[in-house]
Amino acid sequence: MASKEEQEHEKKLLEFHILNEQLNQYKIQLANLHQQRQNLANLSLSLEEVSKLKEGDEFLSPLSSGVLVKTGLKDPGKVLMAVGANVIVKKKIEEAELSIKEQEKQIILLISQLKSESEKLVQAVYSLQQE
Repeated sequence: MASKEEQEHEKKLLEFHILNEQLNQYKIQLANLHQQRQNLANLSLSLEEVSKLKEGDEFLSPLSSGVLVKTGLKDPGKVLMAVGANVIVKKKIEEAELSIKEQEKQIILLISQLKSESEKLVQAVYSLQQE
């Protein structure tokens, strides 16, 4: 039978591994959030470029990674935007940009919260390492 000291050591080791795994998950989530933020920034730039086009202007539209088609603009100043639950609505470019900025604000807030939680975990892991 393990002594009380050995049991306490095993408990702390298990806690260390759990916290370390949670910290790794936070790092993955942070990387994903940063990627989403970059995607939104790229989308904002694309919307800015599209807003400069006139009816009939041609541009390249991606079908998938590395596959593009030449398209012509039929409804300048408007875009179709997914709003969730497989619903797509027509929005003015300015409205789409505002929506994207709101999404970016929410991602920034999530990044901040996740960083704060990560720092707490790092401190807890460090404390357990010292013990």
